[in-house]
Amino acid sequence: MKYFTNNPLERQMMRPPTYRPKPDPVPPVPKSHPCYGCKRRNESAGCVLPCYRGVERLPPR
Repeated sequence: MKYFTNNPLERQMMRPPTYRPKPDPVPPVPKSHPCYGCKRRNESAGCVLPCYRGVERLPPR
């Protein structure tokens, strides 16, 4: 098959996509942990304290 251009990206786009396996699920945390029940726990940043759950309302500007 002939290519339209000499661009190396054209050859790369014609290859079938490669799939990566999904990472193993994160083990559950105990009830004593501050992140227990948090919906943001499995995000890429992970657990960051102080958490937004500990803030009752935003401070005035």
